[in-house]
Amino acid sequence: MNKEYTVPTWEPGIKQLAPNIYAYIQAKATWYWSNAGFIVGNDYVVVVDSLATVGLTQRFKDEIRKITDKPIRYLINTHHHGDHTWGNHVFAGAIIISHNYCRHEAIETGIMDPGLLNTIFTEFDFRGIAVTPADITFDKQLTLHMDERKVRLLHFGTGHTAGDIIVHLPEEGVIFAGDFIFLYSTPLGMEGSFAGWLRNLDIMANLGARVYVPGHGPVCGVEGLNLCRDYLVFVQGEAKKRFDKGMTVDEAAKDIDLGQFKQWPNRERILANVERLWRESRGEDPTTSKLNVAEVFLRMDTMAKAGEL
Repeated sequence: MNKEYTVPTWEPGIKQLAPNIYAYIQAKATWYWSNAGFIVGNDYVVVVDSLATVGLTQRFKDEIRKITDKPIRYLINTHHHGDHTWGNHVFAGAIIISHNYCRHEAIETGIMDPGLLNTIFTEFDFRGIAVTPADITFDKQLTLHMDERKVRLLHFGTGHTAGDIIVHLPEEGVIFAGDFIFLYSTPLGMEGSFAGWLRNLDIMANLGARVYVPGHGPVCGVEGLNLCRDYLVFVQGEAKKRFDKGMTVDEAAKDIDLGQFKQWPNRERILANVERLWRESRGEDPTTSKLNVAEVFLRMDTMAKAGEL
């Protein structure tokens, strides 16, 4: 095992990345433990993502209030997944901004049954989660002019999902990457395009940022982006071999030896990733060829508990 692939621990909480720019990092990078962030201006605050539950989001909001009492004017959602949106309503009064597709999917997907979620993910309390879609949407690029600072919201095409964006602060060299980057956490690509995700990571790397805030895992430099990229390339290649052999999704998921990535938690996500890669190999559009998310979650949970991966 290459030492760089062992899973380290990291300090959770507020991390100052540059003057008035902060990441909010969770202690774990497993299911529903996602990161967020915020930017403090002269007159208001911009928040990047809410969290998976009301309680987690309220805790995040309380930490913001330890830094500033300025009003939270904008809440940016990097994509539609519940661990980045289900706590939006905790920031009541904030104007929510997302990509067009993120808003569409948040509404269409709705929320998973909180009772089912509580059964599968017993460490959380999902009561009170809600869909609170964006007030403002955009397609390719939107810039917030926050005092003298530019806050660039960029969409590069379908990647982790069809509606992922990054929040780029060019002068400070900071990128809130959302779930384009999973670090020391198995990436989950069941609703996007692996080819697009890899393209988007390359575009992001060329923006020259010095620091990235992953959707899951510790704050990193470009080396963190590259580790996530390595996983995607590896799984894409291994899945293609098994697709060409005519294996089923479940057969391929069980057959792939994750090697250096075995230590990353939630390796059962290989099942969802292979499901997506099978469709990608057939040339299906991820915006129309959708997985049954609840069914895939149950299959992943069953395989994980059975020790089959």
